[in-house]
Amino acid sequence: MTPQRLLSVTLIAWLTAAAPLAYAACTPLRFGYPDQARPPYYLGDGPNIPQQAGVLIEQVREAVAAAGFGCPPQLVRLPPARLRHALASGDIDLTPLVEVAEYPPQIVIPLDRNGAPDIRRAMGYELVVLVRARDHIPADANPVAWFKGKTLGVPQGSLTAPRLRELGLAVDEGARDVARNIEKLRLGRIDGVVVPVARPGHVEALLKPYRGEIVRLPQSLLNSRAWFAFNQRYYAQHKEQAEALWNWLDANRDRLDSLMQKQGKE
Repeated sequence: MTPQRLLSVTLIAWLTAAAPLAYAACTPLRFGYPDQARPPYYLGDGPNIPQQAGVLIEQVREAVAAAGFGCPPQLVRLPPARLRHALASGDIDLTPLVEVAEYPPQIVIPLDRNGAPDIRRAMGYELVVLVRARDHIPADANPVAWFKGKTLGVPQGSLTAPRLRELGLAVDEGARDVARNIEKLRLGRIDGVVVPVARPGHVEALLKPYRGEIVRLPQSLLNSRAWFAFNQRYYAQHKEQAEALWNWLDANRDRLDSLMQKQGKE
């Protein structure tokens, strides 16, 4: 066998042996998120993934890469009401879930040393209310008291709707997303639009197209938390990467701000 032939055979053998190793190094992760536009966090409607998917998707992609999964996350868009069930059944592996009193055993969130939900690794957010500027609602108005007897719009399948009803507030879930709810607000069909905001200042970009017609109430309706939750079986099989992902998100929680700034320049 000639030296050139020997080199070719050796190279082919090396590539063939390396291919399974490269595949094994990839840990597929199905990340589920709403199929509704919720700018700036999620962009686009329906099952398709737009080129600019939103700042939270970019943050998740970075977290998955940093946590050692070895391949990009597989993005799965679902109606919001289906996400929790899809996670529990194992149809998806990871999704952000709002804080509730108890999670089913098929769902895992980060825990602290005492086995309690780890507040340090939670993503804090506030529910703010968008209103018509012409209504001249006092800046010091308490939103919970002000909207008693009025109607607040939330997107279909919103996991915050039950909590709002617990506060004695009337909730309209007829619109698919925030933009459609704002149109209902402009037409006087509802009295306010509830929007979750993970970082200060993000709501301003949402309001910019309305040129002061729609404004945010200064006081938040509610402060809460959310966690990136794993399917229990998936977590048990990939515990090291899952914990690394949670830790990266905690250490880089300001990353959303820089991604927002980058998106605004594009």
